[in-house]
Amino acid sequence: MVDSPNLLFEGPSTLSDSGNYAIALLSTDHNDCNDWIIDSGTTDHMTYEETDLIITSIPKCSCIANANGVTYPVTGARTVDISPSISLSNTLLVPSLSNKLLLVGQVTEELNCCVLMYPTFCIFQDILTKEIIGRGTKRGGLYYVEDMSIGKANSMQGASDTRQQQIWL
Repeated sequence: MVDSPNLLFEGPSTLSDSGNYAIALLSTDHNDCNDWIIDSGTTDHMTYEETDLIITSIPKCSCIANANGVTYPVTGARTVDISPSISLSNTLLVPSLSNKLLLVGQVTEELNCCVLMYPTFCIFQDILTKEIIGRGTKRGGLYYVEDMSIGKANSMQGASDTRQQQIWL
């Protein structure tokens, strides 16, 4: 999903930082920085904004490293509410990020769901109930979370399609 040479990080650090490392491989042109980007290349959910986080916990790593090996400090790990009905635990607080990252593998495990990727959108579907619990839209080559709510309508509008699409699964 790397579409641009711009990295998600601001401010350098070095590999000499002590502690465990996580990775963030996604890069972007820094548009829509308040939106969550659906990512498969990171090791954890990550945010730069402390106000996103609601419950404090000890981070499982002290630094993250980008694809070039430059490291950035993790200042905390907490639970984050991405909707009124959905919270995600073990979200890393990394102030030097410029985007919020939602790790596909971690969200599918935590919410017991699958992610179905389509050319212009994606959906999050509960494995047991088959209910659509979230959706995302592709913009600029990246998938952005548009809605994550249990009990919402199963319809969405594609980024390049003006007609409403109904999802029947």
